[in-house]
Amino acid sequence: MKQPRTPQKQGGWVQFIPAAVSVVSGLLGNKSSKKAAAAEAERARQALARGKEQNEYNKMAAKAAEASGQLQSFDIKRQAKLMASRAVAVAAAGGYAGDIDNLIADIDGEANYKSSIALYEAGDFAEGLRFEGAQAEKYGAADSRAASQRSSAYKLEGQASLLAGFGNAWGAYSRANP
Repeated sequence: MKQPRTPQKQGGWVQFIPAAVSVVSGLLGNKSSKKAAAAEAERARQALARGKEQNEYNKMAAKAAEASGQLQSFDIKRQAKLMASRAVAVAAAGGYAGDIDNLIADIDGEANYKSSIALYEAGDFAEGLRFEGAQAEKYGAADSRAASQRSSAYKLEGQASLLAGFGNAWGAYSRANP
């Protein structure tokens, strides 16, 4: 009478369990790494987009700051003309026109000084905004490169996991079938 085959005597299907587990583990590790790589690639895209968006926003804000400074400068000069006109009217009404030219020159000089300061401050603020925008874009690009490198690392990790799974499976099979 022939004895039945048992997994322990002939090796049977039990010898393939470690190999199958290794392959499945490798496949799951590969899939998990691919998802992590995709997430890092998306982070890279977002970091670059955020940096560019911040830079564009800062450029627009800089233009607005310069326009505000020009408007302030215009208003200072307008007020100075009104003040000079009033000074001429008061001097003419009072019959005193002796030193009105010096007074008007002083008013114009003060207006030009304040106007120049307003333009300078607006330009300085705008330049700071442009610099911050350029820095934001630079940092966004650096974050993007770092995330891309992490994405590549995850892809390599997934491939290594897959290869390790198949390698372990081959090792288990080889030990079972010398």
